Amino acid sequence: MLRNASGRPQAEATSVARTSPGPQRNGDSVEGFGVSLDRLNEINNKKDMEALHHYGDVGGLAQVLGSDLKHGLRTDQLEKSRSVFGKNETKHAPPKKFLVLCWETIQDPVIILLIIAAAISTIIGAAIPSERAHNGWIEGVAIWVAVLVVTCVGAGNDWQKDRQFRKLYAQKEIITVKMVRDGQQVLVGNTEVVVGDVLLLDTGDKVIADCIVIESFGLVIDEASLTGEADPIKKNSHDDPWVRSGTQVNEGSARLLVVAVGENSEWGKTMALMEDAGDDETPLQESLEIIATAVGKVGAGVAVACFIALLIKWCVEKNGFPIDEINSNGPVQFFLYAVTIVVVAVPEGLPLAVTISLAYSMKKMMKDNNFVRVLSACETMGGATAICSDKTGTLTENRMTVVEGWLAGTKVDRTPSTEDLKPALARDLAVNISISSKAFLVEEGQRIEFVGNRTECALLMLLKKLGIDYRTVREEEQGNLTAMFGFSSAKKMSSCVVKAGNVYKVYNKGAAEWVLAKCTSEFTPSGDRRAMTEARREELLNIVTEMASRGLRCICLTVRELPLEDPKRPADFFETSDHVDEELTALAIVGIKDPVRPEVPDAVATCQRAGITVRMVTGDNIHTARHIARECGILPPNTDFMAMEGPTFRNMDKEELVAQLPKLRVLARSSPEDKLTLVNMLKQQGEVVAVTGDGTNDAPALKESDVGLAMGIAGTEVAKEAADIIILDDNFSSIVKSVLWGRSVFNNIRKFLQFQLTVNFVALVTAFVGAIVGGHEPLNVLQLLWVNLIMDSLGALALATENPNPELLLEKPHGRDEALISRNMWLHIIGQGIYQLFWMFFTLYALPALFDYYRIQTREEYYKEECTARLSAPTYNATQTQLYCNWATYCGMPEGDRNSDSCQLYTSYWKQNGGSTPDDDRTAICRTATDCSDWTQFSTAKDNLQTNYDDVEKDQAMKSLSMLFNCFIMMQVANEICARRINNEYTIFHGILQSPIFLTVIVVTLGLQAIIINLLGMFFKVNPLTWHEWLVSMAVGAGIILWSFMLRFFARMWQGTHQAKQVPAAGAAPSNVQLIVAR
Repeated sequence: MLRNASGRPQAEATSVARTSPGPQRNGDSVEGFGVSLDRLNEINNKKDMEALHHYGDVGGLAQVLGSDLKHGLRTDQLEKSRSVFGKNETKHAPPKKFLVLCWETIQDPVIILLIIAAAISTIIGAAIPSERAHNGWIEGVAIWVAVLVVTCVGAGNDWQKDRQFRKLYAQKEIITVKMVRDGQQVLVGNTEVVVGDVLLLDTGDKVIADCIVIESFGLVIDEASLTGEADPIKKNSHDDPWVRSGTQVNEGSARLLVVAVGENSEWGKTMALMEDAGDDETPLQESLEIIATAVGKVGAGVAVACFIALLIKWCVEKNGFPIDEINSNGPVQFFLYAVTIVVVAVPEGLPLAVTISLAYSMKKMMKDNNFVRVLSACETMGGATAICSDKTGTLTENRMTVVEGWLAGTKVDRTPSTEDLKPALARDLAVNISISSKAFLVEEGQRIEFVGNRTECALLMLLKKLGIDYRTVREEEQGNLTAMFGFSSAKKMSSCVVKAGNVYKVYNKGAAEWVLAKCTSEFTPSGDRRAMTEARREELLNIVTEMASRGLRCICLTVRELPLEDPKRPADFFETSDHVDEELTALAIVGIKDPVRPEVPDAVATCQRAGITVRMVTGDNIHTARHIARECGILPPNTDFMAMEGPTFRNMDKEELVAQLPKLRVLARSSPEDKLTLVNMLKQQGEVVAVTGDGTNDAPALKESDVGLAMGIAGTEVAKEAADIIILDDNFSSIVKSVLWGRSVFNNIRKFLQFQLTVNFVALVTAFVGAIVGGHEPLNVLQLLWVNLIMDSLGALALATENPNPELLLEKPHGRDEALISRNMWLHIIGQGIYQLFWMFFTLYALPALFDYYRIQTREEYYKEECTARLSAPTYNATQTQLYCNWATYCGMPEGDRNSDSCQLYTSYWKQNGGSTPDDDRTAICRTATDCSDWTQFSTAKDNLQTNYDDVEKDQAMKSLSMLFNCFIMMQVANEICARRINNEYTIFHGILQSPIFLTVIVVTLGLQAIIINLLGMFFKVNPLTWHEWLVSMAVGAGIILWSFMLRFFARMWQGTHQAKQVPAAGAAPSNVQLIVAR
């Protein structure tokens, strides 16, 4: 505060105006401005006071910038200033290009393994003539295509996520600020601010550009975000006028001149050195990472076991390790198979599902007036068991109107009029309302918008009805304003000091009972002052109580006169409000009505049905608070729920408070410290606490809570910075929507988790059993990769983007410690898995045995039926064909018993000469010779027969394996539909037509499956299916839905029986569930 020689304070604006010698031209003007961008930046960066004086202080600098300290910039100057001095925008790191995201996706170890396997398969299949002759390269190429698809899908998801988050987080940087343009107070976005603008700051505001103080009223700036210094710094126009962007106003108010914006400002230069950092993982993502790691380890174990089992089996069948056959259903394929099992087993879709769900939810929540600033708040909100929210503007409309009052000794039961006050008192009332307020009204035709504190706006509207223009009063008294002390939540009042002739007048207003306690006199209807006795004070307090009990907010306005000079007055008398807010004279008490929002009672009832107890914590009078709480349904009649005042609350010991918490429904006249205490106590009781607030002093509670909810309209920038979610319309019903969305995120992730773990369970068991038992792999490499695509990317997209189901608000909050996988989910994972495994093994083993169409010839049968045809002329004559077919079919080479009478070698020679046929095939054929032509030709014939049989056996097995593959995909589609409800609801189809993404994924999955079966059989190793087989496949898939209904039916029966044994007492609320509404 500035002082003159006698110790009297005087307005800094006056000081600035008197000491400014006028602008001094420096020869550095540019494009119509008296200072260049470089010179202005130099002055600002160096905080060069000498250069500032050279230009004529802040007033002279404003002139060379084409501005005016009183009227601000003209509108026609904005673009000119923007073109010369820059926009108030900062550059961000550019988004990653799609190819860069592809490269990052390829870095995944599993993808690298696939690439190595694909390269080996392709090279061997193309390099070895025998493999090339059998198109051995096809599988390798197909895996390259699969890797390309997986990479592009992964990169596409990352690209879409990045775009979505950039768009949403761009909203974080948009701040509405107050300034003066064309002589009028206006609201503009921070990006519209230009150099030369006159900016208005108040407690809790964020500084959005580098500025110089024009006039300061106790301005204290927190520069910790720039300097790291914890101590706030006082700013004024003569000692330290430099205010930096990125800082925040801790106390006071000020008018400032903008001198640097965007990248030229301090904050802009800091941001230019930084790149956008990625978001930390949310708690849900961390939990899913743990699950994904565990499942991945199980999958890796299964993959290793399958590889070893298949390799041992192959070595036994081949009697060794023939190098030239490693790519012919050999170790290369086994390695591919094992790698693919790992690919399927590692549920990388789990974290992806969280990201997709959060991004989708954030976008949708914006439409429900919830702007999410911190990702984890989405999911945490769903488990919230305690929410702290403002009463004013949250439960009520925040559209306040003065409806009655007490004016200078006269009680009026209507809106006060000019006849109710003497002119002199009316002037004092007008100055009190106009000067000690930063609020203003924006009139657009018949509509009037409130800007600033709504209580202040209601008082401005009172002046309007009294025929007094608050703008005129402000202009007339602005030069006389000596000190201003903003509203203090601790003192429940604000005040200002104005020079009026030969006296100072202190204008004070605030909570009626608090201000009346400071009064020693009152005005009479005639305008005289009379002493206020205790009896009279009690009468006025009764008036306040009567109005408050009808839900009115009661504000008392007072006046005090002080001499201009008083030798007894301490030098620091005007430094704080402690000295001036004494010996006040009561001028008026007004009752302000703020109606409850029409939708709030239903929203409160919804919370109660959701097992959430609603509490209201407010700074209002306890009678007002009770009335509003009853209207909202927070404090129902005929219950033992209680209302408590802040002083009582803070004076109770902890044990007593904990005992009272279950009954506490209203906390009135509370301080920010009370709110913080309440939050801490609730968290200690295991609650998940979400807090709403609008004031700077609410920031500690917002930070301490699990989820901070700031008011978008009434909230200060400090409160918004401390919050995780901003409620854009300040409406309690929007908070309920955030709870619904939070539960939806948690529920959607559970849906996907149930779906994916079921697929994992079935795929791993099937692969393992198929490898151990023998026969063909149930699902080959490309089929498993397709399953992985369905399970991860498409499944995440389908289930993580489901819209909220209102039924979620009929459930209890999941709280802080609820397991991610519930018992119901385990029931469906295992139950659905059993159903699917039954059909997988039935199709794999029983189908070929029961139906001739799927029957697979044994090798013995094939040799008996086809050998003669395969070993025909001209390669073999009739005798050779007869002999070689007998040896291959009956002499154990490889079929039959070489010591049976059916074996030609045994009956024609060995039976008479040795008693038994030798085990060595060459000796058995050549007898005593080491080699012979029959052995050579038979070996070639036998190899050809085996190759032919392998081809036939594959073709025959492909029929049942194609059916198995199609049934498996149909079951996953049906399983995806069943996963839409995970709590044994029967309504699995409810709302499916309102889920376009889900329907699209289902249609795309079925369409691609049809293309794979009918057109891509060469790559996926499947045969086209008949329409009968399609019908059976779809019937097997649809059976999952019937099976799911059975599981739900029996689960509900068991739960009903179990719950019947533990029926809670009538009217008992679910334990550990709380919702707080606070101010």
